[in-house]
Amino acid sequence: MRILQVLIDTPFEECCPLSKDYEDLPTRLGIYAVKHREEGILYIGKAGNLRSRFTGGHKAISWAYVERIDPDEIRICAVVLSNEWRRSQLELETLMIQTLKPRYNIRIRAEE
Repeated sequence: MRILQVLIDTPFEECCPLSKDYEDLPTRLGIYAVKHREEGILYIGKAGNLRSRFTGGHKAISWAYVERIDPDEIRICAVVLSNEWRRSQLELETLMIQTLKPRYNIRIRAEE
């Protein structure tokens, strides 16, 4: 699970900060993690367009807001995937969530 290791190991400072337009996020297919500076990965997800996934809002960001986490303490780490991964994206996301059990994935899935 090299992709999960990349999400875990990418330094917080190299991740995309929260913003209005998320220009630093690619507009491509990928797997992403919402990371906290100290706690690490709070949420793992997939997207056909990483930038669009966040410009329209995201539940993990809303949870961080409700928990009064400083927005400067939250960033997004993304790994771009080739189109060959499109069919496997859901399985990959599920496997990573089962392995890491990020607290927001568990909370959000319980709401749905």
